[in-house]
Amino acid sequence: MMKSIISCDLGGTKCAAGVIEYNTTTSELVCKKKCSVKLKETTSLSDLIEKIETNLNKKFSEADAICIGGAGQYNGKSLIYEGAYPYPMNFAELADAQKWPHFDVIHDYAPILCATFTSYMGSPENIKRLNTAPMNLYGRRVTLGLGTGLGMKDGVLFPNGEFWLGQNEVGHIGITFPPTAELEKLEMHFELMKYLNKKNSPVTFEKILSGPGTVNLYHFFYPDRETLSAEQIGVAMRESNAVELNNAFAWYLGLFIGTIQLIFLPEGGIWITGGVTLSHLDIFENKNFFSGITASPAYLAQRLEYPLGIFTNQDHALIGGGYYATQRLLS
Repeated sequence: MMKSIISCDLGGTKCAAGVIEYNTTTSELVCKKKCSVKLKETTSLSDLIEKIETNLNKKFSEADAICIGGAGQYNGKSLIYEGAYPYPMNFAELADAQKWPHFDVIHDYAPILCATFTSYMGSPENIKRLNTAPMNLYGRRVTLGLGTGLGMKDGVLFPNGEFWLGQNEVGHIGITFPPTAELEKLEMHFELMKYLNKKNSPVTFEKILSGPGTVNLYHFFYPDRETLSAEQIGVAMRESNAVELNNAFAWYLGLFIGTIQLIFLPEGGIWITGGVTLSHLDIFENKNFFSGITASPAYLAQRLEYPLGIFTNQDHALIGGGYYATQRLLS
């Protein structure tokens, strides 16, 4: 039997959506049609949904289940994220008015985490592996996103197909002191920490490993250059016009990955996504990335056996939302 699921990935600027076909016999999930709608081109949540339905050629009320991954906190009525959305996200009211099927609004990284429970992970076009370590299917795993912020979710798959999702705000933890590092890296680290403190900026990983974070790094390394936006700095990074910035970003990303490994011991792997990630894949080839990982030497041999990879395709959130629906929303 085939079931139809509408899966949405809602961010501060756009909403991606897809029709996911679920084969109840084989458990296969296939994205049959997808679209993306910019929030600035809509006037309300109902207008957004109408545009998505037009693009997908399917009404939400016609689906068997709906999963919406969104940035912010859902209180059972509305998705709350101060200053992020151009209009109220009153999902419960709209769902009742339009007679939606079973639906849920969940943390935006939960669907991405759920994608790691599916066969999506076995396709080379979907995943760029950074090592060859085998994935423990029932081991704890982490999904990490570098974009306008630093998002993360962890979880565990159970043999019966059910799963557990953790809660954390790891992006907001303070930047860890590297237990071991080359003198040059330590000197840079101390100077950068002083710089961020003088700006009265919270010294967290998000203040470096995000789009706005690259602005902080750019001003630190190139104080005499003209002020650039995060997008312009991204171009400079890709064109190798900011070597010191690239090296520092790679090193701190490695330091963060090493920290996450120690916190979660993720035998199911760390899987990375986000706009900054996909725009700077060369960062993962930078020797400073692996230097940052090994700056935390504890349990290093064990940690090197944890899978590490990048979501390179765009459907992971939609497929993951579909999987969530199969386990939590379909009767």
